[in-house]
Formats: sequence, structure tokens, C-alpha cells
Amino acid sequence: MADIDIALLQKKAREVKNPELLAVFKELKESENPTEELHRRYAATITTASFIVPVNIKNVEQDGRVTMDISHLKNKQGDAFFMAFTDYETLLKDVKSNVDKLQIIGLTFGDLVKMLEEENCPMKGIAINPFTDNIAIGPAQAHAITTLAIQMKVESGEMAVINELPDIPFEITAPIERYFDRCGKVKKAYLMSLKRKDEKQKLIIVDLVDGVDFSEFAKDFADGVLNEIEDEKEPFMVMPITEQAAAISVKEKVPFYVKL
Repeated sequence: MADIDIALLQKKAREVKNPELLAVFKELKESENPTEELHRRYAATITTASFIVPVNIKNVEQDGRVTMDISHLKNKQGDAFFMAFTDYETLLKDVKSNVDKLQIIGLTFGDLVKMLEEENCPMKGIAINPFTDNIAIGPAQAHAITTLAIQMKVESGEMAVINELPDIPFEITAPIERYFDRCGKVKKAYLMSLKRKDEKQKLIIVDLVDGVDFSEFAKDFADGVLNEIEDEKEPFMVMPITEQAAAISVKEKVPFYVKL
């Protein structure tokens, strides 16, 4: 078993602070009718935040992968929620004993949402500061918050706009589909358009077979087919579906390629 420095993990997690997010929580609780500006600040702060999460580390593989149980709590209806804390002081308010044995790690909002969206996840949501602020976020709300945060980045020019391509020429899809069939590494693929200010690209979002390295795949894909069909005016960009923006943009979209 590989060594893991629990003390270092605890130290880094204890350094997590979220004063801006706590201020937004306070404003939301005090506001009977929150403004759009407040909702936008909430989305911006929570999606860029990291949280302290109590865990039970069970095993560490040789490659560094960690197997652990993430602490949760249940509401009166029996629904389970991940527990996440904005800072160590707030966490300590709710720990009654065995503080020295407590294991914690820092996870981003995106990390928690990804776990929540996993097919077999038994959790119904995320409970932030469950015994003080008690902010409960379910999958639908997490999706709405993330979508709003991305929209704001698009508006500011920080992030590109991703849209579906209504008409996909056969001369573009045919060589790509043949390559995907040969390599066997792609489960699904979507052809989109990506626009940032005056720059426009064709975007291929790929859902890869488990264990395939995206960087290696993207290089081989470019060498094997994209360099031969690329249009200088609209070059190709490849993005894995594991990227948050990619996953959101293809939600409920029909892929142009599906592995048989």
C-alpha cells in the first residue's frame, strides 16, 4: 500500500476558507426576495469554492488512487446527503468527540457534483454546513447553479459558447466515424460549434472508453484524421465529456457517433 500523509491532508483541508460564500449565504437567508444579482453572486462563489469533507480513508493503491467513504447524513425522510463544510471552525462546532481521529479532505464544488451525478450514487444531494447554514443542494439545483455560472463566464468572454451543429456534412463525419470504429476507444461523440468572441471552431466532444488517456487519444486522433480534414477557418478542437462545460452542452443532445 502506498503511503499517504493524513496529517498533510488535514492541514491543507483546515486552510480552506470561504468568507465570500458565507456572506452570500447570510444575504440569501435575510432576503425575502433575492435579486438576480444575488443569485449570480451565489452561483459564482459556490462553483469556485472548495469545501472540507469528512472521510474515512480505507485504502491507497500503488498508483495513488484513494478508496474512501465520504461521510453523510440523512434527513427525516431517510434521504442521504454528502456533508461539506465551508471552514474548519464550522466543522468543529459539530464534532463532539474523536477530533484527533477525524479524517478530512478538501473537495471542490465540481468534485462533489460529479460524484452526485454518478449513476449509482446513493446520495440525494449535498448538505453544506448542515448544522448551521444547512444549505441543501440536489442534482437539479446543482445543474442549474453550474449552468448559470457557465453562462456568466460566456457573457464575460471567459468561456466560449458551445452550440449544436444542425447540419453535419458527410465528408466530415465519415472519416471520423471510420477512425473511431478502428481505434475502438470512443463510446459516443458529439459534433458541436464553439465560439469565443470572433474565434470559431468545430468541437468534437468524446465519451471515451474507461481507462483511455484523453491526451494520448487526442494526439493520435489529430494525426490520424483531423489534420487531413481540418478547415483553417474553423479548426477542430477535441474535448472529453468529463469536462463540465462539455457534459452540460451535450445533455439531451443526439450523438453523431455511437460505438456498436
